[in-house]
Amino acid sequence: MKESLGGVQLFALVVVLVIIFAGIVTLTINHANAFTVKDKLIYSIEKNGGFGDAFGAELVSGRGNTILEEMVKELQENSYRQTGKCPEEGDNSTVIGYLRDGRIATSDQKASFCIVRTEGRGAAGAVPIYYYKIIVFYHLDLPIFNELFDFKAVGESKALYK
Repeated sequence: MKESLGGVQLFALVVVLVIIFAGIVTLTINHANAFTVKDKLIYSIEKNGGFGDAFGAELVSGRGNTILEEMVKELQENSYRQTGKCPEEGDNSTVIGYLRDGRIATSDQKASFCIVRTEGRGAAGAVPIYYYKIIVFYHLDLPIFNELFDFKAVGESKALYK
């Protein structure tokens, strides 16, 4: 009887260790994928010099928003499917959450990524400068418990002139 009780406890310990190991592996994979996507989204904004007047537009067929098209393509190529809630707007900043297909997320939807545009002024005070912050999400997924913790990967672009 004593050995059988020890076998059950050992089996439970092995199951717990397997779940913890699987959680660490999924967190590592999700973390690497989120940071890769974040870096590629920032690169596409900096490469195109910012959104300009197209900031806040949806990706609709027939409309040529090349930056948003590149961003959606990057999401689909990296199989990024994580979602989360965007932060609230602050002073001199506008926050827009986008779904995976390029549409703007409504208040009841979780966004695939968020873009925060903050307006500043140049050295002379006359030239507007925009800073873009990209927020992407990743989760700790455990096999039995599903999504336990939500994390954000945040990156900022360099100063972009209007």
